[in-house]
Amino acid sequence: MMKNIYIVGVPRAGKSTLSKFIKNRYPFFNQISFEAIRNGFMESQPELDMGNRRSDARKNIMPKHIVTYAHWNNVILLCPSLVEGDFCSIEELYDLIDENDSIICLGLGCRPIEEIVDGIQNNDTDKDYTKEWPRERLLLHFSDITISDKHNYDFCMKHNIPYYDTYDNRTNIFETIVEHIEDIK
Repeated sequence: MMKNIYIVGVPRAGKSTLSKFIKNRYPFFNQISFEAIRNGFMESQPELDMGNRRSDARKNIMPKHIVTYAHWNNVILLCPSLVEGDFCSIEELYDLIDENDSIICLGLGCRPIEEIVDGIQNNDTDKDYTKEWPRERLLLHFSDITISDKHNYDFCMKHNIPYYDTYDNRTNIFETIVEHIEDIK
């Protein structure tokens, strides 16, 4: 049985883009997007308040639901899952997944928020939800990103989880990650 792979990290680090990149290279993966599952819950059961990052349902249902689905999909269909999104803390995910599964953490190199916002403004495309946002809104929206990124980095170093700085040259970084997947699958 192949490993499930969980792609986690701070917002705008490239989790969805990497997931698509890997899926194109390895079409046998079942791709699972946290955002798609969350949006399904938001539409079908709005009372759960899944759009609220702090809702009890989002904290208590989503992580276990996603990890359990990926596990059984792999066991029953012999189809490993490629799970991406910011659905729980890296510590919680580490505790939930099977020892055979892998985590890949994407970050922005623990840079200062001003540098991160510069990168967002310089690299946004029309598909990015922040494309038209003024700098002040970006600074406010991503104010905790540097703390989260440093926290993830430290946790990854402590637990031997690959952490990739995707601030610059994502194509080369993604190629490196694909090589890493060859080693773990």
